[in-house]
Amino acid sequence: MSKAEIEKEKKKIQNKRTGRTSMIVGWICLFIGVMDLFSNMYAFNYSPLQGIQQTILPLIMAILGAWLIRHTRKNVTKWNKYDTFINPNGNTSLRMIARKTGIPLNDVTKDIQEMINNGFFRDENGNNSAYLNGEYDILVMMKDGVPLEPVEEAARREEEEAKEEAAADEPAAADEEAYADLLELAEAKISDPDVIQSMKSIEDSIRKISRQIKRNPDLKNNDSIRQLREIYLPKTVELVDKLRREDAGSDAILEIKGMLNTCAVAYSNIKDKVYKREDEDTLIDIEVLKQTFEREGLLGSDFDFE
Repeated sequence: MSKAEIEKEKKKIQNKRTGRTSMIVGWICLFIGVMDLFSNMYAFNYSPLQGIQQTILPLIMAILGAWLIRHTRKNVTKWNKYDTFINPNGNTSLRMIARKTGIPLNDVTKDIQEMINNGFFRDENGNNSAYLNGEYDILVMMKDGVPLEPVEEAARREEEEAKEEAAADEPAAADEEAYADLLELAEAKISDPDVIQSMKSIEDSIRKISRQIKRNPDLKNNDSIRQLREIYLPKTVELVDKLRREDAGSDAILEIKGMLNTCAVAYSNIKDKVYKREDEDTLIDIEVLKQTFEREGLLGSDFDFE
């Protein structure tokens, strides 16, 4: 491509990135449609059928214009959000973008691929300078067809960053109230009333267990309470995050909802037995939690207690 062609292509891509042409077309369609709609309303004075015939096309044009404006704004906002996290001089983890934006990974992958297809990533010669590595879920930047950074290095960096963020977000192991606070915050981001009811029940049980432990500090040495604090409280929060943030299918969501309901019953039973100091019976309900989380694959040998 010549320099003139490259510059012309850059302007074309920038126009698409900002949505300028689409917005202009959308506003023109909306304006003409609305004006024609009002000017043809007189036709209803003669007959409803004639009125419908005279206004149907302007109505379609107005709706099309409004949709185009909204769709363009949505895309531009989304692209600008992704640009905030994309590294133009190296590789970018799609999982990191999904984590930072709260957008499901599948949607992020589809959107970034659309940006690539639209030519948003070009080198100085006007050639496509990016592709998606599906194995590691990474946006790879290139120069002259060669990646600017090894893919494996970006994957390793993303794994380390994810672990650091998870560690920073995890409350202290002995702080039951902190886990209850996390559940309370998550409730505001979930709309399913059944899930909210289960979470509120779990949260209430955790707070009451915490109060009882404060009244009787010796309970901290109880094996059931130790397992509850060190394993099942963080895993309960992880299960809620799995429901709230991952791109799970309807079957998986239904299964997680059932697990949360089972957890709510188990936590309530543990709460009652902690108050009655029925340690052996409490272990039975701890086993219920263990089986529940094992079913979802959230427990491994590192969490087993003898």
